[in-house]
Amino acid sequence: MREHLVRKYLFMKIDLRVPPCMPVQDVAEFVSKCEIAGFDGVGILDSQMLERDVFVSMAMAAQATSDIRIASAVLNPVTRHISVLGSAIKTVAETAPGRIEFWIGRGFSSVQTVGIAPASVRQMKQCVVTLKNLLSGDTVEFGGASSRMRHGGLDSPRIFIAAHGPRTIEVAGEVADGVLLQVGLDPGSVDLARKHLAIGAERSGRDPNDLEIILCATTIIMEDQQEAREVARPLCVQRLVETSHRPYLEAAGIYASHLDIPMELNDLYPDIPHAEDWEKAKQLCAFLPEDILTQMCDALGLIGTPDYCAERIKRAESDGINHLYLMTSESYQFPQRELEAFQTKIFPVLGEN
Repeated sequence: MREHLVRKYLFMKIDLRVPPCMPVQDVAEFVSKCEIAGFDGVGILDSQMLERDVFVSMAMAAQATSDIRIASAVLNPVTRHISVLGSAIKTVAETAPGRIEFWIGRGFSSVQTVGIAPASVRQMKQCVVTLKNLLSGDTVEFGGASSRMRHGGLDSPRIFIAAHGPRTIEVAGEVADGVLLQVGLDPGSVDLARKHLAIGAERSGRDPNDLEIILCATTIIMEDQQEAREVARPLCVQRLVETSHRPYLEAAGIYASHLDIPMELNDLYPDIPHAEDWEKAKQLCAFLPEDILTQMCDALGLIGTPDYCAERIKRAESDGINHLYLMTSESYQFPQRELEAFQTKIFPVLGEN
């Protein structure tokens, strides 16, 4: 039995984003390090043109660990047929019963790199409903053919929806087992998202308090506060580019609609948050004023020194947040810096409470 870091605080779950950017043996080894460090879970990216296969990576990580939760971050309903998706989900879930979760989103880099439109809200809802039926072993209609998955049945893994748009959050409340909210950590933003979740839950007669909520926290930890904010600059600008984030920014008291966004940002490959040339992305995002950058970094997550981020986590917990997913800026290497900061500095500080 591997020795895990003992954490004395009981309420906050913390998961780390892990890109499968190396051979799967290396991915599994890094997830094992996350488990030893004290993380509750990991989210493994699904972006077939940028990363290794998510299902193989999840299965290998499951075999290399014993306790940590492993989630897809995130699947989508359009690059795979739903029957293929269902069989893969069930197969991987069998490698570590009770430890595997599947988060589903619109697609973004998975679809942009192959010229497919992101999933619609309707597709997201239908995907979750059909997956639940498939995984339960129920008969499903496919274009006139009635089929059931022979290996469907009991002990189906949980299905979450990753969302920030109000309609998608409402669908999560209506049909999913939980939601990954990509709205930042500001109490005003979170309250707004919770209202939409409750609307969806009420449609299907569910209690919104029964749904697990995971808050996505943009996370960049460095020894210098300003340097961390500069690294986060493109991730902040991405929230301005996607205007659907505006209500949550304004709920946090951030108003930036007057800013002119450079068209050259469209030339970053494959997109702003996954830009291969991060230095160029930072340069193109230099238009963002320092005061707004500071506001956004505080609203979006954990951006700064280890001590600063530990205090932000304590504040989030006092605001009623009990589960964080740390989304770092790393897409093409493991977030070693953040892992070490949590293992050696942040978890010990939190354990002192």
